[in-house]
Amino acid sequence: MTGKWRDDTFSSLTFNSVGARTTMRHRALQILLIFGVLSFSALAADDKDKLSATEVLSKHLAAVGGAEAIGRIKSRVAIGTAKKDADAAAPVAVMSEAPNRVSAICQFQGFNWQLTYDGNKSIVRPMLAGANAPVMHKYEDMLATGTLFNDISLYNVLTGAKQDGVRFEAKGTKKVKGRPAYTIELKKGDHKAVLYIDAESFMWVRTDYGSASMTKDMRAFTNAVESKDQESTYEFFVETSDFRQVDGVKLPYKFEIVATAPILKQKSVGTIVVSISEYRHNIDIDPKMFQ
Repeated sequence: MTGKWRDDTFSSLTFNSVGARTTMRHRALQILLIFGVLSFSALAADDKDKLSATEVLSKHLAAVGGAEAIGRIKSRVAIGTAKKDADAAAPVAVMSEAPNRVSAICQFQGFNWQLTYDGNKSIVRPMLAGANAPVMHKYEDMLATGTLFNDISLYNVLTGAKQDGVRFEAKGTKKVKGRPAYTIELKKGDHKAVLYIDAESFMWVRTDYGSASMTKDMRAFTNAVESKDQESTYEFFVETSDFRQVDGVKLPYKFEIVATAPILKQKSVGTIVVSISEYRHNIDIDPKMFQ
């Protein structure tokens, strides 16, 4: 019995050894296949990231409808509503005219918020002073880049880049709401912005404009001895979504723009959500709308 047990045990060990070697070969093959897939994915990702700014923006213009279709539109009016805080939705209109004039007016309760670029300078109303002045200057800077209202504006910084001295530089990819997007840095004189172009649809989904700092007087909350100013820094951006085709061009029907107090009444920073209901093209716009 002892010998048989040893024979059976040897056979079992031999079989297990062969099986183990077979299993190891399979595992090694699986590892090689996985490594190959990962390497291919990494190379594909690298190739994706290596698209130049010109290539990404060309694909964006093609996805929107093409430079020719964009060029046929000389003026545009977008009509909709804007929502902030817990207030009721307010009427909003965004008017733009080639080559570089744009004006947005939100009729909020108690005041009209106006953001305008007249072709030479930015206009923000109501004017913000004191600790809120940096916010007003940030909006002026955003308007001057020519990208504030994304494809809504006819301030076409993309097709007129050479004439306007605008420079673009690809900065790889990042995710916007879980989706990969190409990042393109825009420089126009002293003005900068980072554009996010969806890696699949090639729609322009977000623009970052950097930050602005506001100083809040803390004297109302502390005694005279300990009182001091507190500085808060806010990041400014615009996001667009819900793209639909209008007259051969894809346009966003929803966008969000960062806003702060005193434009917002219930919090220090948040977003204003704009929903567009209608676009009108090639209509006459009163020049006073850009003043």
